[in-house]
Amino acid sequence: MLTMIMGCMLATAVAQAEPFLETQLIFEPDAAAHGHTHGSCIIECPNGDLRAVWYENGTRLPEFWTEQGDKSDDVRIGGGRKAKGADAWDPPFVMADTFGVSDNNPCMVVDKENRLWLVYGTLVGVPEASWGSSLVRYHIASKYDTPGPPKWDKENILVVHPRGFKEALEAGVRKHAPAGRELTDEQVARALTWADKMINDPFKSRFGWMPRAHPLVRSDGTVLVPLANENFMLAAMAMSGDGGDTWTISNAVPARGLEQPTVVEFADGHISAFFRNDNPAHVIVRSESDDGGMTWSELSLTDLPHPGSGIEAILLDNGHLLMIYNDTKEDPRDRLAVSISEDRGKTWTWTRHLENTPGQRFDYPSIIQAKDGSLHATYSFNTKTIKYAHFNEVWVQQGDQ
Repeated sequence: MLTMIMGCMLATAVAQAEPFLETQLIFEPDAAAHGHTHGSCIIECPNGDLRAVWYENGTRLPEFWTEQGDKSDDVRIGGGRKAKGADAWDPPFVMADTFGVSDNNPCMVVDKENRLWLVYGTLVGVPEASWGSSLVRYHIASKYDTPGPPKWDKENILVVHPRGFKEALEAGVRKHAPAGRELTDEQVARALTWADKMINDPFKSRFGWMPRAHPLVRSDGTVLVPLANENFMLAAMAMSGDGGDTWTISNAVPARGLEQPTVVEFADGHISAFFRNDNPAHVIVRSESDDGGMTWSELSLTDLPHPGSGIEAILLDNGHLLMIYNDTKEDPRDRLAVSISEDRGKTWTWTRHLENTPGQRFDYPSIIQAKDGSLHATYSFNTKTIKYAHFNEVWVQQGDQ
């Protein structure tokens, strides 16, 4: 038995040493069936299956959703499954659908109890009010090892009661002036008066929260859901250690202009968050936490270019930090890169492109490292389907050929 185990370990190590890349579309770009398709997330299940989710238009005629896109009132969460060892994905199915509104930006995670979590935003005000009307929803399932959508054990709403918003908004107001110009005291005062009014409006502060990247399962088992508020352009983390029965909300990250945080926890418990953002430097920005994600440092700039699109960071088993992102400073999002750092993101040693085709669109990536050490990613392919890529770190380390 020991010999067999050692043989399997050696075979896995050898396989990981050989660079490879495999790609396929999860489903054909059929506009009548899926419409505007975007915002995917991928996970590996305990049994080795892969599951992916995304949002798509469902029932309207194409001419309607072409105009309204993800703000249409028929947007739903689509799902796909690739069984362990299978060559192709199962036919897609509906993962969640709230009638008459838009379900958006789904993300998933498997917690330490092997329960599957699905988190997404429901835009209750579409089409007149879209992102600012988002209400965060979550579903939890303990059995999901069969084709199709899981049978959910729990479904609920995550109502965010923000903390530290006034301080974060004040910091954001003072640092968000146009380049080369300082705000006067009167301008700051007017902005803070507006901020106070917004904070005291429970609809503005409790709605507008959106997820995007994977939740983080902290080393102590707590599920941390990274969120950002579209009404304030502020980010905060929602944390639950009891399976979603109760939630603790972190202080807001002390800066404005932030969206769609992606979070990693290092071996020493330090947590870094990276953000989609509107910083005039056009680079990915980050913030740090040493108390489990409750409080956050001021922003610092990374070296990675950023056109204001979705990103995701993960920590690899060997301690390397990986980022998948559009490595341009402006749209179009026609380049999708994977970069790897050996020093927690201070520098990025290797970069390779999954996509680089002028005029095309590849964005909103999601990535995981599987139990066998290989990497699985999904991303939007011209907003018509979801593309799946399977590769390893050695392939990235080779660089573009």
